[in-house]
Amino acid sequence: MSGKQVSIENYRDVWIFTEIQDHERVLEGALELLSKGREIADTLGVKLYAVVFALEAEQYLPVVERYGPDVILYCSDRGLKHYDSQIFPDIYTRLINEYRPSIILFPSTEAGTDLAPRLAQRFGTGLTSHCTGLSIMDSDVYGKGLLVMKRPAYSGNAIATVICPRRRPQMATVQQGVFDKKEIHGRKTEIVRLPFNFDIDQLSVVSLEAPKRWDKPKVPLEQASVVIAGGRGLGSKRNFDTLFELAEILGGEVGATRVPVFNRWCGEERMIGQTGKTIRPQLYLGFGISGQIQHTASIVDSEIIVSINTSTAAPITELSDYVITEDAHAILCRLIERLKTEKRTV
Repeated sequence: MSGKQVSIENYRDVWIFTEIQDHERVLEGALELLSKGREIADTLGVKLYAVVFALEAEQYLPVVERYGPDVILYCSDRGLKHYDSQIFPDIYTRLINEYRPSIILFPSTEAGTDLAPRLAQRFGTGLTSHCTGLSIMDSDVYGKGLLVMKRPAYSGNAIATVICPRRRPQMATVQQGVFDKKEIHGRKTEIVRLPFNFDIDQLSVVSLEAPKRWDKPKVPLEQASVVIAGGRGLGSKRNFDTLFELAEILGGEVGATRVPVFNRWCGEERMIGQTGKTIRPQLYLGFGISGQIQHTASIVDSEIIVSINTSTAAPITELSDYVITEDAHAILCRLIERLKTEKRTV
């Protein structure tokens, strides 16, 4: 075990893995967690820490400050430009041993879901993944100030409530789009620069180029005001690709259920559901989606839900504001043609 386990009474404070997305901006999910972390820290009467690792990390700190951390720990180096599964866990391990946070929250991203379990293993502590709810409770049996973590279970048919009473840190990865982000003004933030003291020569794999995500959405699904989603009922990649044409016309983004992702009709970053994205668009259009609970639980906060499916018994119809009982691909093509006609006549 790399981490040094000491009495849990010596652990305090709330940490947020404040991820930098594509070395361009602070991840929206991290800002959401800072807002939730502020609430949790205030409940416990402890400090909120934002931990930022990046190339030229200083440029992101003003944005992070606006979301209310008491302390920003940051490290800036070329070796931190992209997430690395050796560098980040090693630096985090040293920091946890030094500062002893009680709670660490991570966005459910590629980086967050790689870093969190590595740290949980090193510290012999628990980790609850893909959480959709967080709160604090006191227990006569397990003690005070426990992090209560809720997440979907049994393929989304139930909600599991998890606590980690005997080990620290308490750790969770959290679905993006679950919590609202909220700026906090007038709070003084202490900023601490950390030295980059990782020996690059230790690396067994060196990445020289940026990760390539050929199918990366122009706007993250969690931020899109219009989401056009497709499921098994579209039948083929060719039919699924038609969604992108509609998205272009409506200024939206394309999402998917599990089947299109597993069939490689689109990339994993477009999956909506229990192990994908949680969304809250103004308009959700679902083509050929039956609506299993692991998907519908992640779209329930959409302002308007329109479902297009041949089955009147599809579960998504119970959630929908408008239901079209027709062939999904046929309606998709007719809708695109109609919108193009309307555009030409304007």
